[in-house]
Amino acid sequence: MIQLGIIEDNEVIRQSLIDYFANDEDICISATAPHVDAFYATADISPEVLLLDLYLPHKNGKESIRELCERYKGVSIIIHSVADDYDTIFYCLCNGAHSYLTKGESLDKVKETILTTFQGGSQMSVEIARKVVEYFSNNKQTQSIKNDNGLNDREKDVVQLIVEGKSYKMVAGELNISINTVRKYIKSIYRKLNINTSIELANIYLRK
Repeated sequence: MIQLGIIEDNEVIRQSLIDYFANDEDICISATAPHVDAFYATADISPEVLLLDLYLPHKNGKESIRELCERYKGVSIIIHSVADDYDTIFYCLCNGAHSYLTKGESLDKVKETILTTFQGGSQMSVEIARKVVEYFSNNKQTQSIKNDNGLNDREKDVVQLIVEGKSYKMVAGELNISINTVRKYIKSIYRKLNINTSIELANIYLRK
């Protein structure tokens, strides 16, 4: 089951998510908290997917994304917010978030986004997707994976496929491994390269 963490200060929304996933066969809520520091204080948690509000007390969700990525290597972060400012959303995606979901979407849509994001996909608007494409447009040529970066051969294979734009599900299919194994490789790669996001990974290998 997917281990889900929720950081949401609105008690009504937080409880509705808890109730919705209480008996779900695919997703298990491992921890919830009204703000980031309270989430850190929850013992023995390592969420695979994190549903994160942006407007939080004590510590803004937007400014906490990289810290969350560092603390929970390989976690997939879904921004769940009323924010509709494209620059804010793009900032979040560039700093480690994987998907963006507007508050007010149905709980079924929330689950669909969690499943899609866990499998290596991304949920975002067409406008935001265009900004992401433009971000990468400055990188014209894919370099081969270097031998001196500490990655083993299988990790290099995973990196090459991720850089080519493959989802975790597609990587798993091409390498004949499970999605969970892909995620374990991603965690190891991030740790070895001292990075937190897929954009940082791409920037290492997508330079002319």
